Amino acid sequence: MTDLRMTVDAPAGAAAATNLLLRELVRGARVDARPAPADLPEGAKSGAGATIAELVLNGTLSAAAAGAVASVVTAFVQRGSARKVTIRTGEDEITVEGLDAGSQRALLEAWLREREG
Repeated sequence: MTDLRMTVDAPAGAAAATNLLLRELVRGARVDARPAPADLPEGAKSGAGATIAELVLNGTLSAAAAGAVASVVTAFVQRGSARKVTIRTGEDEITVEGLDAGSQRALLEAWLREREG
């Protein structure tokens, strides 16, 4: 699988929400998640920045890890920590919003597994 990019939509505090999701993914789902590198403006001299509301999941997700990521992201949105989380890989994307938690989790887990196989 190519890297997964997660964008957090939390207008009241994108930085705090993104950091919380990062901690939950690393601790709860035990995946290699990091802040996404910032796209530098033309002429910028440093690449040290990070995009506040975007994360990158590196590496391959096992079936168990896909399920764990789906659970963490779904619970995160259901708690109201973010309005929505959009996950992209290549041209594919899926958005998790505050709908029925069970359906969202199952849909996200299936989407993640499809990208793995």
